[in-house]
This record gives sequence, C-alpha cells and structure tokens, in this order.
Amino acid sequence: MTLILFQVIVQSITSTLHWIGFYAGIRGLPGDTPRQRTWIIGSAIVFAAWLFGLVLLAADDVFRNDVLPPRIPAALLVTLGVGYLFLLSRTFRDIIAAIPQHWLIGIQTFRILGGLFLVRYFEGQLPGVFAIPAGVGDILTGIFAPLVAYWWFRGKPYARTAAIAWNLFGMADLVNAVALGALTGGGIVFPIVLIPIYAVPRAFLIHSFSLIGLLRKRAPAPKATASLRDAVASS
Repeated sequence: MTLILFQVIVQSITSTLHWIGFYAGIRGLPGDTPRQRTWIIGSAIVFAAWLFGLVLLAADDVFRNDVLPPRIPAALLVTLGVGYLFLLSRTFRDIIAAIPQHWLIGIQTFRILGGLFLVRYFEGQLPGVFAIPAGVGDILTGIFAPLVAYWWFRGKPYARTAAIAWNLFGMADLVNAVALGALTGGGIVFPIVLIPIYAVPRAFLIHSFSLIGLLRKRAPAPKATASLRDAVASS
C-alpha cells in the first residue's frame, strides 16, 4: 500500500510540474487570450485524465505480462505517437518553443527516482539484468539534469553540446530499459507499471522537445550579472 501511494503521489507531482511548464509555454503565445485559455483548460483536463485513466487501468491489472499482444509496449507507443502527432499543430510547436530550455532539462531531475529499480532488485523482486542498467541510467540522467540546466541558464559555451549529449544519453537509457524489461519480463506489476506506461513516454517526449529546441538555437548569452561583475572588477 505504501508503494502504491508513493507511486501515485510521485507521478501526480511530476505530472503537475510538467503541466506548469506547458502552462508557461502557453502563456508565451502572442496575444489572443481566448486561445491561451482554451489551451490552458484543455491541457489541464488532458494531463489529469491521462494520469487518472492509466492509474485505474493499471490497478485493474490491464497491463499484466501474460497478455498478448503486450500492452505495456502498446501503451508506450500510443503515448509517443500522440505526443509527436501534436507537433503537427503550429500552436503546439509554438508552445513547446516557448518553454524555457533549462526547464525542459531540469525537470528530468525526477529520473533519480529510477533508483527504485535498484531497491526492488536488492529486495529480490526484479532481475538484475534489467534493474541495474535501468536504475543506474535513470540516476545518472537525474543527477546531471540540474547541472546541465544550470549551464544552459548561465549561457556556458559548452552548454548546448552538453545538453544534446545529455538528452541523447537519457533517451538511450529509456530505450534500453524498455527493451530489457520486454526481454526479461521485468517483473513489472502495479504500481511499478506506471513507470513504463506513463513516466517513460512522458520523459522521452520531453527529451525530444528539448532536442528540437537545442538543434534550432544556440546557447543563451551569459547573464548580464556576470558582465556587470567583470566591468566592476576591471574599473
């Protein structure tokens, strides 16, 4: 019961934080307040329904491993497909472009919670061939997220390269974890199943949106505070 509450609370918090970032992007749309209001209300409903619906389905054991075709990969692919289809919308692309890049990177700090796979491994509930690479990859992605976000925010000359490399590593970790989980069976049951059917595709989409922005723009200029400090020091 404790693990169920933990997973539901964590996924609810991270989902809310993701929506706040999306909200910031909506607020960045030029003019047209009614359009902004429509996207704000609509996105809030979609985010809430998406999480609530998957929690109910997962709790009802819809995503168990002994069902064919495999439903976990299907849920993941459907989510990714819908997320990428939204990119066909000019407004959606404008919203994503308006989300601060350091936010898209920093929000992935929650991936540290992938260490839960290691905990489950040491408790004998997950196979090591899946839990160790998946857990370590998530932890590394989460640990470096705030650092890379800070480099971008401060306009470091190496920020763009570091951010692209970090995104690619994070995406590779997700692909590797899903592949290993599918091959080993992974012992994925409720509530841990919320990670592959909900958290993984969400994280992969954020990586994708971050990469799109990174490939379109250079790192921001260093903050004015640094320039002012240098000027004072030289005077």
